[in-house]
Amino acid sequence: MGQSGLLRIWPSKDVLLNPIDLGIILAYLAATLGWGAWHARSAGASTEAFFAADRKLPWWLAGTSIVATTFAADTPLAIAGLVATDGIIGNWFWWADVLPVVIGAFIVSHLWKRSGVLTDNEIIELRYGGRPAAALRLFRALYFGVLRNALVMGWVNLAMVKILTLAFALSPDQSIWVLAGLFALTVGYTLLAGLLGVILTDFLQFGLALAGSVLLAVLAISDMGGLSSLIDRLGGERDLLRLVPGPGDGEVFWAFLAYVGIKSWSSGNTEGNGYTAQRIMATRSERDARLASLWYAIAHFAIRPWPWILVGLVAVVQYPELADPEEGYVRVMLDVLPTGVLGLLLASLLAAFMSTIDTQLNWGASYLTHDLYARFINPDASEARKVIVARLSVIGLAAIGALATLSMDSVAEAWKLLATISAGTGLILLLRWLWWRINAWSEIAVMTASLVFANVVDVFTDLAFPFSLVVVVFLSLPVAFLVTWMTPPESSDVLQRFYERVRPAGAWAPVAEAAGLPLKPLGWRPWFEVAAATLGIYATIAGTGWMLFGDPVHATLAWVAALMFLGFAVKGASTAPQ
Repeated sequence: MGQSGLLRIWPSKDVLLNPIDLGIILAYLAATLGWGAWHARSAGASTEAFFAADRKLPWWLAGTSIVATTFAADTPLAIAGLVATDGIIGNWFWWADVLPVVIGAFIVSHLWKRSGVLTDNEIIELRYGGRPAAALRLFRALYFGVLRNALVMGWVNLAMVKILTLAFALSPDQSIWVLAGLFALTVGYTLLAGLLGVILTDFLQFGLALAGSVLLAVLAISDMGGLSSLIDRLGGERDLLRLVPGPGDGEVFWAFLAYVGIKSWSSGNTEGNGYTAQRIMATRSERDARLASLWYAIAHFAIRPWPWILVGLVAVVQYPELADPEEGYVRVMLDVLPTGVLGLLLASLLAAFMSTIDTQLNWGASYLTHDLYARFINPDASEARKVIVARLSVIGLAAIGALATLSMDSVAEAWKLLATISAGTGLILLLRWLWWRINAWSEIAVMTASLVFANVVDVFTDLAFPFSLVVVVFLSLPVAFLVTWMTPPESSDVLQRFYERVRPAGAWAPVAEAAGLPLKPLGWRPWFEVAAATLGIYATIAGTGWMLFGDPVHATLAWVAALMFLGFAVKGASTAPQ
């Protein structure tokens, strides 16, 4: 390429970022801001419009938005890093979360819709009562809306800094300034667009990001001479291709069991809270809520990961000595992509970055506006004032997220930190919906215990993740149940109000009897649907892997099983919940 290019993107090659690539990137950024401005008027009408899109979303749009949010710029980099250090089996760290996601889809999602709350945090004072409930709601608004939100935005920003540093041959300081501009743009359209604009933008961003990742995988494999050539060139590293470890693998096998057997239900998001619940509550019906959750599970775990994994394997061959293996994904991209396609791929990573940041900002602002300001500071605030507070909250959260970036080095390590400090909470949050005896003190106890024990284990032991997580789970859950039995249950009035509105199934006999309402046993069918969806998604993952790496017989059997299991699950999700 000639010297008409604008920015050098790779020091080791005489390659310049072509104006065509820059034009694609700038056009995408301009379109994004324009889209936010287009939706500004409707989003500013009320907090219901700004945070819940007037509760009119179809399942495919809500579910795709959740998928887009979980696909940030950090995701392919972290997957490439996991593949380089642990092989494909390293992905069980997050594949184990299939179970809690489908539990949320079949057991809880329609209950979120019935609750009618604006934020998932509002459910606290519907399910619990008195000062403990108010304190828990305030604590969660600050803990999840600010601190945990900042951690997520921090690792997403960190990934974007790595991408900018490599892609544009910038110093880390220069990358920070470019990131600040991208962050400001994202804040801008989030302020304007509200949830509906964010979700519609997410839909476009997901399509662009997924297409980009598939295209990169195809070109990277082609550059290696095909999949068979890649497998041959892995040589002594062919163990990286294994899908599941065996008992003879020692610590790797025990880590796998810890992920699937402990982390999945204890630290996973078993009730679909946070931005997931925000999308679910914005759907138009309970059926849409269930289908949105199931579509998210299928797309997130079974459809998206393989292009990233393949690029991660290419990076292992091409750059075996990387100090930071998370850089491998970007280096492959810069090496194999031609002009125009490079701009498209960079735009897709920007899309992935922005789709997560905009959601974190809108969701976090919903906590600060609805659960902090409107609940505790100014309950009589007008809708216009609350929208102003919402937009100021977006700006404040953006600043906190930017600061969090400065304290991080690794995306995957940040993922593990978040899983450890929330170890044990997943079970209690699920039981909130299934068992009347859980009270506000149960949640306070498990959140406090997991945070304290995570730090104790880190300081006083040498346990590596995920074994540290297992210890935290088995220390924090007894504390939570002990506190539950030592504190009185919620009042009859509070429990009846919740039962009448949400109509949960499960262990609610005393409440149903006191309210004069029929008891709804949970039954086995929802659990069969959970099992079918879980097995179907895992069969899809395995079938794809076996087909890619030369085992078509097992691949075909796995895909047939996947169709059967997922067909049963989709039929169940499409049936009106009881």
